[in-house]
Amino acid sequence: MKTLLTRLSILSLLLALASVFVLGQAISGDLVGTVRDSSGAVVPNVSVEVTNLGTDFKRTTQANGIGEYRFVNLPSGHYKVLVSANGMTGGFADIEIQLNKTATANITTQVAGAGTTVEVLGESMTIDTTTAQIGSTFESKAAQDLPSASTGSGVLNLALLNAGVANGGGIGAGSGPSVSGQRPRNNNFTVEGVDNNSKSVTGPLVTIPNDAVDQFTVLQNQFSPEFGHSSGGQFNQTVHSGTNKFHGRLFEYFENRNLNAIDSLVANGQRGNGETPFNPRFDDNRFGGQVGGPIIHDKVFFFTNWQYEPVGRSGSSTSFVAPTAAGYAALNALYPNSANLATLQKYLPAAGSATTTLCSTTFDPAVGCPAANATIPAGAVGFAGPLYANQLTTANSGDWNISSKDQLRLRYIYSKLDASDTAANIPAFYIPTPTRFHVFTLGEYHNFTPTLNNEFRLGFNRFANTTPSGSFAFPGLAMFPNLTFDELNGLQVGPDGNAPQYTIQNTYQGVDNVSWTKGRHNVKFGVEYREYISPQTFTQRVRGDYEYSSLALFAQDGVPDTFAERSAGNAVYYGNQKAVYIYGNDDFHVTRNFTLNVGLRYELTTPPQGNTLQSQNSISSVPGLISFTNPATQKKNFAPRIGFAWSPGTSGNTSIRGGYSLAYDVLYDNLGILSLPPQLQQTCDVGALQTSGCFWSNTNFLANGGLPSVPVAITDPA
Repeated sequence: MKTLLTRLSILSLLLALASVFVLGQAISGDLVGTVRDSSGAVVPNVSVEVTNLGTDFKRTTQANGIGEYRFVNLPSGHYKVLVSANGMTGGFADIEIQLNKTATANITTQVAGAGTTVEVLGESMTIDTTTAQIGSTFESKAAQDLPSASTGSGVLNLALLNAGVANGGGIGAGSGPSVSGQRPRNNNFTVEGVDNNSKSVTGPLVTIPNDAVDQFTVLQNQFSPEFGHSSGGQFNQTVHSGTNKFHGRLFEYFENRNLNAIDSLVANGQRGNGETPFNPRFDDNRFGGQVGGPIIHDKVFFFTNWQYEPVGRSGSSTSFVAPTAAGYAALNALYPNSANLATLQKYLPAAGSATTTLCSTTFDPAVGCPAANATIPAGAVGFAGPLYANQLTTANSGDWNISSKDQLRLRYIYSKLDASDTAANIPAFYIPTPTRFHVFTLGEYHNFTPTLNNEFRLGFNRFANTTPSGSFAFPGLAMFPNLTFDELNGLQVGPDGNAPQYTIQNTYQGVDNVSWTKGRHNVKFGVEYREYISPQTFTQRVRGDYEYSSLALFAQDGVPDTFAERSAGNAVYYGNQKAVYIYGNDDFHVTRNFTLNVGLRYELTTPPQGNTLQSQNSISSVPGLISFTNPATQKKNFAPRIGFAWSPGTSGNTSIRGGYSLAYDVLYDNLGILSLPPQLQQTCDVGALQTSGCFWSNTNFLANGGLPSVPVAITDPA
C-alpha cells in the first residue's frame, strides 16, 4: 500500500507540473452547436447553459462571435440545454451525451415576451457532425438486454453489431473482434479511462457486469490523436453513477442445458454411439443487484453493483486405456518395486473390464505389440471431473459536484475468479486457478473559464493470476513430470502441461487534459504517464515432458522412446516499462458545416525490462549481420492524424467523414518471455546427442532426475 501511495504521489506531482497538456482515453462526451434566431441569422456571444437531468449539475459557456458554443468533458447522460439572453429564448429538453462522442444541438431562439413561460423543444438528434471519428456507442439498455452481451466477453460482444467489425476468426491471434480488418491483437481496452490491456498476450483484463455498464463505445481506426496505444479498435467502458433519485434493481440471468437447444455436433456424435441426443451439463447462474442515489442532494452521489456468477459444466470424457486390476497385478509381478508403476497406479484407476491387452516387455511403434508380449489385460476408461468457474465482481462509483466549476469522480472495480484448471486428463490433477482484478480511478474536472477546461485523472489497475502445478510427488524428481503413453491411447498423466506459471501486472497511470475554445478553433492538448510493474514466469516443459510408447518401458524406468524434452531454468521475466504519450488536436470550423481535424500524437515507450536480457546473447552476434544488444527505446514514434467532417445543408442530419491516421502497436510480453537467453533457459532433448550439461541416465531415467533442470554455464567458444 505504501508503494502504491508513493507512486500515485509522484504521478500527481509530475502531472501538476505538466497541467498544460492533455491525454488519455476520454471518459466523457462533448456537446456543440450553433445558436440562431428564427430568421436563420446567428446569435453571437450568448450564454448557453446545460443541466444534467439526473444530478441537476449545471455548466455554462458562451457562444463565440458566430454563434457557436461547445461543452467538453460532460459525463454521459441526459441534459437540458437553454439559451436565454437579449429577449431571446430557446433550447432542448433532453439532449443525450454519449461516451467518446460529440453531439450536435443547433438551437433556434424565439422572442420571449414579459411573463412568457419558456418552453424548450423535445429530444433532439445528437448526430456528430464536427469530427472525423468513426464509432458507435451502446447504452446500458443494450448491455442489459441484448443476448450477445450475456456471455463470453460481455458488453464487448456488442462491437460485432457495428459495420466494419467482424469476429476475429482467421484474421489473427488475440482477444476480441477484428476492427476495420485489423488483427484482434491490435485492439485497445480501457475502463473509465484506465488501461485494461493484458501485457502478456493482449486482450482485456477485468470484465464489468453488464448491468453496471453505463455506456460502451467502439472507435474504429479513424480516431482522434487523443486515442492511441494500438492501431485497432478502441474499446471504452464507463460505470453507472448515482442521481438525485434512488434507483435499484435485482437481476438474474440463468442458462442451463434444459433451456438450450441441443448442439448439432454433439447430437450427431451421440447418435453415432447409439445414444439419445442430450445436452451435457451447463449451469450458468449470474445474479446480483445494484443501487444508486444521492448522499447529499445535488452534490454527492453513489452507485454500487454486486454480481456473483457460478458456472458448472460436465467434463469432457475422452476414451483412454488403462490396465485392469489383473493387469496391474501382472505388471507388479513383472516389475516388482517399480516406483514409477506405483505412482501411476495411485492416479490412474484400473479399468473395469478387459477389452484389449498391453505389452508386457517391449513395444515396436512400427508394428505394435508382438502377440507373444501382449499379456497385460486392459480396458477403456474415461474421466469427467468437476468443471467450475465462480466469479464475484463489484463495480462502484462516487461523484461529487463540488461547485459549478469543479467535479470529482471516483470509480473502483474488484473481481475475484476461482476456476478449476482442466487441462490435465485425469481429474485428480485438476487444480484451482485464482485470478484477481482491481481497477481504481480518481478524476477531477475544473472549468477555469467557460472556454477553458481541465481534466486530471489518476488510475491503477492490478491483475494477478496463478496456474499452479500442485504438490504432487514423483520419486526422484522435484516436480511431477508431464507423462504421455501412446499405448494408453495418448493418456497424459500429470498436472496442466503449461504449469506452473503466474502473471502479476500493476499499471500506474496519470493523465491531465486541457480543452480550449478560441473563435473557430477547439484545441486539445494532452500528456499521459504510465508505469507497468509486471513480474511473470512461464517456461515450457519446465517439469519435463516425457512420452513413452509402452507402459512396460515406463515401469522399467527406461529412457522415453517417443519424445523427451525439458527446459532447464525457470526465470522470472519482468515486463516492467514506462510510457509517455503526448498529443495535440485542433477542430477547426472552416465553415458552419465543415470541420477540419488536425492532430499529432507522440508515443515514447521503453522496452520491457526483461527484453534487456537479450544483451547476454552477445556471444552470438555476427558483425554486419545481427547484433544482440539491449533493445533501444523508439524515440521517433510520431503519429499524425488529419480528417474532416462535412454536414451538407443546414439540417445537421447528415455527416460525411474522411481522414488519414498513423498509429503504433505494442509488443506483448509473451514474445520476450519465450525468448530468454541461454544463460537463463535452455532446452535439453533426449533425441539429440548428449552435450555439455545435457546428460541423462540410460537406466533408472526418472529415478536419477530425468533431464537436467539447471542451465549450464555459457562460455564464448572463442
